[in-house]
Amino acid sequence: MNLLFRIYRAAPCVFAAAAGRLFAIALIATLVLRPIDCRRAVAYAAEASAEDPYAAAARSAGVPLELLVAIAGAESGYHPWALNLGGHQVYCRSREEAERFLATSDNADIGLMQINWPFWGKRLKLSKNALLDPPTNLMYGARILKQSLDRSGNLWQRIGNYHSGSARKHDRYNQQVYRAYLEYLHGNIR
Repeated sequence: MNLLFRIYRAAPCVFAAAAGRLFAIALIATLVLRPIDCRRAVAYAAEASAEDPYAAAARSAGVPLELLVAIAGAESGYHPWALNLGGHQVYCRSREEAERFLATSDNADIGLMQINWPFWGKRLKLSKNALLDPPTNLMYGARILKQSLDRSGNLWQRIGNYHSGSARKHDRYNQQVYRAYLEYLHGNIR
């Protein structure tokens, strides 16, 4: 008997719920999950097909994905709960730990994109804790990046403006962004 037909007979709900590219994911989930639980297989397929938060943020803001990824690398080393508290970098092990640190300081750069709370917090109408959510942080970081890219000046000056308005800080920062950009292009992200 054909393997696909046997799977269909064992879990028809997976096939009914799967459409387009979800079909393949649901099929794989069905093959992997034993005993077959249709709800788990469909949930797994839906979760696996969710858009990458980097890609969603880049698309929504209209910025190059590669640049957004490189800036997250330069800013936080891709650490979702990275904080800079008054000039001191802290890499928290959990969101809860980051929330505890944020309760002690308003002078903070938060998350993957190191969004500066004193400058952007009220403008974005977001709490410090909301910026600890990686998709939210990426979405607002991409919007801030878009504003920087829309300014006048050469490209590297505009990229440097994401990090700081100070021209003297741009060179070092741009080197970090460029290194992260090359790492991403070569598939060497940590």
